[in-house]
Amino acid sequence: MAAHDLIIGGVSVRYFPGGEAPELEEPVQFLDLPEDVLAGNLLVRRIVFRLLSKSPPVALYLHWSDGTSLTEVDGRVVTGTATDEDFHGAVTGQTLVRRCRECGARFSILYAVEFPGFARDRVRRLQEHDHIAHCPACGTRWTAYVLEIVRRLDG
Repeated sequence: MAAHDLIIGGVSVRYFPGGEAPELEEPVQFLDLPEDVLAGNLLVRRIVFRLLSKSPPVALYLHWSDGTSLTEVDGRVVTGTATDEDFHGAVTGQTLVRRCRECGARFSILYAVEFPGFARDRVRRLQEHDHIAHCPACGTRWTAYVLEIVRRLDG
């Protein structure tokens, strides 16, 4: 499947169904293909958008934890029938590296970040979303808003 243009929360985005990798015509900020969190992930989809019309494109990941069927969302996006309601349970994230302050384990993670299309209800989205609140290596409580562990980096 190819990317599809749509509007989410009033913001024009390119949506990549089913984990499709983008075909790039220009550099995209925050695009991390070598550590693609989409590989086999049923909770994540990639979007690319511009903050301003002349700014470089930015890649973010839409992450759902509410049981939404992304296969069904993908289908509605492809047929042009997707609405903002399809993205009601999504939070946007980007990949970062985090180190646990307690045990020192390092992880590539998907961390919640702002997206202009979700600005009006960001607090609700974050409150209703499941987060990984503890280091998977030692169980210590850590940084809020970790959406996914992509992989452990140190073993």
